[in-house]
Amino acid sequence: MPSNDPVADGVAPTAAAAIPSGAPVVDARHAARRLADPSQALLSALVTEHFVLQSVRGVTVSEASSRASLYMTTLSGALVAYGFLARSSSAGAFLGVVLPLVFVLGVFTYERLVQTALEDVAALAAVQRIRRWYGSLLPGAAEFFPVPAGGTAVNELLDIGTRASWRAVAFTISSAVAAVNCAVGGSGVALLVDRVGVSLAGAVGVGVAAGVVLGVLHGVYQTRVFRRVIGAYVRADRLDEAASLRRD
Repeated sequence: MPSNDPVADGVAPTAAAAIPSGAPVVDARHAARRLADPSQALLSALVTEHFVLQSVRGVTVSEASSRASLYMTTLSGALVAYGFLARSSSAGAFLGVVLPLVFVLGVFTYERLVQTALEDVAALAAVQRIRRWYGSLLPGAAEFFPVPAGGTAVNELLDIGTRASWRAVAFTISSAVAAVNCAVGGSGVALLVDRVGVSLAGAVGVGVAAGVVLGVLHGVYQTRVFRRVIGAYVRADRLDEAASLRRD
């Protein structure tokens, strides 16, 4: 004879069966309103979120370093291999195959490094919002949680989007990889022009010009992306500050 215990009968209880008939369904908002100390719960949640955001920043930096190292290792290996083939008849064919591949890898690496930099800035912006809340807990607490701005910002990337700054773009990991990759692209163009029959000086000039053009394009692209994304965070912070002043 079946018993009244579904577990004893070998039947797993469903979600509907686990909730008594007529019992109110408790969601996250309802449970939050029933907390004994909501302020302490909020503080614990923000501390946890702060830790998670710091971990995210560490992961973005680690990924950026790994991708940049992968690209530089690939380029170094290609140059070493070319050194062994430099005096052979297949050296030109080797460069014709390897240089485009290295250049494409550099473009992909550069794009991902820009993305990881933006992810890092997004995490930093969230951390700064939490630090501002820490500073509002007690009178005078803001002294211990200063919010950096302008040239004193923790992350120089925050300068982009608030003012025109090529300096901030030039000192990023993505720009370093882009500079090397532009040299690779310019070298490839110079070799191609030299094969056509242009003089050595002309081929070098064309290669340098191509590298400079590629560098400018990389810089313009990165600056526009950072201005668009970080500008959105700046506007959001200003709205938050205005809303806070209205509440006060």
